[in-house]
Amino acid sequence: MKQHSTTSINSPNSKIFKKNASLYKMTPLTKNPLTGLLIAVVTTLIFIRTGLVPNYSLGSIIGITIVAWLAAENGGNDVSKGVAPLVASGAAKEWTALIYGAIVTAFGGTLSIYFAIKLLKLFTGGLINSNYEVNTIMALSMAIGATLWVALATRFSLPVSTTHSIVGSVIMVGCVALGVSSVVWSSLVSKVVMPLLLSPLLGLSIAWALTFLIQFIKLPSSAGKGITWVSSGAICFVRAVNDTPKIVAITALVAITSINIKNIDALFPLFLLVTVSMSIGSLVKGVSVTQLLARKVAQLDNQSSVSSVLTTTVLVMASSQLGLPVSTTHVSTTAIIGAGLRKNKNAVNWSVVRDMVLSWIVTLPGAGILGILAYYILTFVK
Repeated sequence: MKQHSTTSINSPNSKIFKKNASLYKMTPLTKNPLTGLLIAVVTTLIFIRTGLVPNYSLGSIIGITIVAWLAAENGGNDVSKGVAPLVASGAAKEWTALIYGAIVTAFGGTLSIYFAIKLLKLFTGGLINSNYEVNTIMALSMAIGATLWVALATRFSLPVSTTHSIVGSVIMVGCVALGVSSVVWSSLVSKVVMPLLLSPLLGLSIAWALTFLIQFIKLPSSAGKGITWVSSGAICFVRAVNDTPKIVAITALVAITSINIKNIDALFPLFLLVTVSMSIGSLVKGVSVTQLLARKVAQLDNQSSVSSVLTTTVLVMASSQLGLPVSTTHVSTTAIIGAGLRKNKNAVNWSVVRDMVLSWIVTLPGAGILGILAYYILTFVK
């Protein structure tokens, strides 16, 4: 993956963004993939020590820790999708926005078991045919593939889809370990591929249209900031509702195959573990991608920030209710692009957009390849 420059942007509209270049001096802590692993290890040990998660076998604990790592990396990469408009419009500083996003993420993740059971069922059994058994090594490999990909993306400040990462890792490991026939291709196309293809188009077009309409409304600055705060919180909440079940699903695969947990209600401690890891990851690792989306993708004013957050909120909430794994990454990022494009075509940094789109294209196979490598390594050392 190509790392973005921290001092300049090689594009015709670099002057627009040059004044924000100093904001990209990241500390190693915020971008280091091992930071997410440390968060996961500490969180998992605390949960085991307090009895929230029983002291299972070493293999199961390792698997749960890996998924907690995925949750931490997801938080660091995805919290930006909700809070970036706050930073871009000047309504909040980076760390204020991240604290806000982390708190709302905690609420959304905790309540997600009640709102997003459809997604949990899809990612535990809807992608792999029920006639095939997903063993512990496969589940661990799927988790490792998705985790490493999101961690690498965060390292290079690239907003990628955790959904794409999980799907890519699951189906490619499934194909290698069980055969092509093990994948429920019809479910993959109708419930994953189509929503993920449509969400960028919807985000771009709706945000463009809303920005066009809002310019005719004399919206007071205070009202615009208020709408941005509320909508950003809603995005973080719904994002957590959408993403937590997908991550717990990988944990459940490890748990079901090695601990024999069948009751979804019994997975609540895992929902809580994933939520805590995701929230801490949002706070500790979220600044890098947040600054990219807020400062380098497009220049947003008060009105364009309102249109981008409203677009993302409506689309992601609708997808959550329908049980469709629409990517918050694609919706929110293209909404920012659409809002900036309507404001001024030079307000969009197309070189950064190009790099992001490329990362989206290679996410599914990239995470899948990492998952396959993990599968072969784990099979060899078994």
